[in-house]
Amino acid sequence: MKRSDFSKQAPGKVIKTLKGYLAFVPAPLPPEIQWSDKLIAALSKADRSLVHLAEVGNAFPVPHVIVRPFIRKEAVLSSQIEGR
Repeated sequence: MKRSDFSKQAPGKVIKTLKGYLAFVPAPLPPEIQWSDKLIAALSKADRSLVHLAEVGNAFPVPHVIVRPFIRKEAVLSSQIEGR
């Protein structure tokens, strides 16, 4: 690892350990949020989209019929990653 691997905006800092290695120490959570009009607008849009998704999902009388293929696909992809 090199210090140059991390930008100045990285959420933490690179330190040298007692043994001389470099280590990245993340900043404490939760991070301080700098609220801006752009961020508030994006959060509002995301909230509206989630409400719309919930409304569409509630419109299906048997939602597992829609979800089941996605669950199967995720399981197949996970198995491929694991080499099974």
